[in-house]
Amino acid sequence: MMAAPVYLQPAIILQLKPYRETSLLLDVFTRDFGIVPMLAKAVRQPKSKLAGVLQPFLLLQLSYLDNKELKLLTGAELQQTYSLQQLGLYCGFYVNELLQKLLHKHDPYPELFADYQHCLQALAVNQSVEASLRYFELNLLLQTGYQLELDWDNHHQHSVQTQLRYDFIAGVGMMAAAEGMVSGHTLLKLSQHQELDSLALAESKRLLRTILDAYLQGQSLHSREVLAKMRKYL
Repeated sequence: MMAAPVYLQPAIILQLKPYRETSLLLDVFTRDFGIVPMLAKAVRQPKSKLAGVLQPFLLLQLSYLDNKELKLLTGAELQQTYSLQQLGLYCGFYVNELLQKLLHKHDPYPELFADYQHCLQALAVNQSVEASLRYFELNLLLQTGYQLELDWDNHHQHSVQTQLRYDFIAGVGMMAAAEGMVSGHTLLKLSQHQELDSLALAESKRLLRTILDAYLQGQSLHSREVLAKMRKYL
């Protein structure tokens, strides 16, 4: 059976690794086919025209042959550059690792692909970095099938109250607790995608980390550790 070609698919490289002497293995987040592993042959040779564009945080149009689990890259065209620096760069690697850990390969997530681009744009211009990360994490969980009812107390079966505090219980959801990690005020802001003040940012960071850790099922995030160390110097 002949390999089916895919032409000019919008995509962003999440990770690349050297393969043999001159090639690269790529994990690519595509708009219509989700995360796709690809082999880019001979692109590390001095005369390769593709080496300069096969980098993370570049919006590309990729063409490839779709005949095996590992696709064969045949072309790449640069569409947009997200110039991430310092804190934004480390946050970008964190977002990439989250995608690799939580998404199933070959499952399409076109809306999440758009969210990812918006997040990279915010990181590139250093605009509301913490809020951008929190809302991307939330959208990632929602679009991958994790039902998060942030405005509903699933244990007591009533709406979240602004003046109460809440904890997240895996398999249950939000539950009122006297010493809970997050206020009802923050939960309602998150559920309505409102602007987050400093207190809401701090609480939402603890909350999203707890939720993500539950769904990562023991998988560690190397980029999270690096980011925590780099914050001390940035």
